[in-house]
Amino acid sequence: MQRGIIELDTARLPLASQLVMRALALTPYAPGAIESLELAARSPNAESRALASVRGKAVDGVVVFGTFAGADRAGRLHLIVVDDASRREGVGRSLVNAAVARLRDERTRFVLAELPDDSLALPHARDFLASLDFRVESRVENFFRDGVALAFLRRELSS
Repeated sequence: MQRGIIELDTARLPLASQLVMRALALTPYAPGAIESLELAARSPNAESRALASVRGKAVDGVVVFGTFAGADRAGRLHLIVVDDASRREGVGRSLVNAAVARLRDERTRFVLAELPDDSLALPHARDFLASLDFRVESRVENFFRDGVALAFLRRELSS
């Protein structure tokens, strides 16, 4: 069965929410991720929209992205989640590349990912983003809790 990248709508939101909960349920990041996902699916706009990777009726990955309100052509990745069974199949890369392509089409200069630098709860997140040319720009130490920084990873977009 072939996989496709589609705009996440409210019909597939329950499947996408279940995916996010499976991936993040044991972390403190699940409530914020679900809130971001629901906002993007129910009220998509320039600042918050979502794409889903689908195979048949199944959702095996989601990305939430947009622009920073009031900023000059600055993009943002809010969330990227891939089902465990679909990891290492290019799902995450395809979703991020699709989001970046849309932002590039809108003349966005760069994309910023704000990431809890939490190697226990999100063990591969930073390496994954680095593989997609995101570079650590700055950090706020102990932001989420002692020992867990907020890392800002930036990817420049050429025109």
